[in-house]
Amino acid sequence: MSDGGSPLQRSKPLQARRAAAPKSAPDRAPRTAPARTRKPRPAPRRTGPSVEQRALVDLRDGGRCVRCGAPANNRDHRRTRGSGGTRAETINLPSNLLTLCGMGNTSGCHAWKDEHRADALRDGYALPLNGPDVDAQLVPVRTRSGWARFLNDGTRVRCAAPIDNDATAAWAA
Repeated sequence: MSDGGSPLQRSKPLQARRAAAPKSAPDRAPRTAPARTRKPRPAPRRTGPSVEQRALVDLRDGGRCVRCGAPANNRDHRRTRGSGGTRAETINLPSNLLTLCGMGNTSGCHAWKDEHRADALRDGYALPLNGPDVDAQLVPVRTRSGWARFLNDGTRVRCAAPIDNDATAAWAA
């Protein structure tokens, strides 16, 4: 503390400031960061059905939901892409695809299929996630005009209802 009339005294001397280097010295080239080379991102892998496969399914189903007959908004996999792996050759065949109404899996028959899994399995709209790999051509589907089997060439063949109205019994035996 100081008495009322004398100036304050520093306890430590001031440190000298470092002189800032000039932005660019005339005898020195400016420093630049090494150029980074970015690897180009690979194109996203196409995991859905081809244009030809989609056209076959749309023609087979007439642009209508196979369950109720309303205008179809999307195509759905009977055996889901996640359960068979998107690299499986059979996952995008026309026999594994069907047209359903609704937006995604939140409305219409698409939502019904996801919410009522046992009924969807029984009616052929879905295929089992576990167990042996099933040929989708052999599992009949209950369509709005009766039971049918969807073939890989994009056609449908009318067939009789499975035994006990259980589509899994027809191919599991």
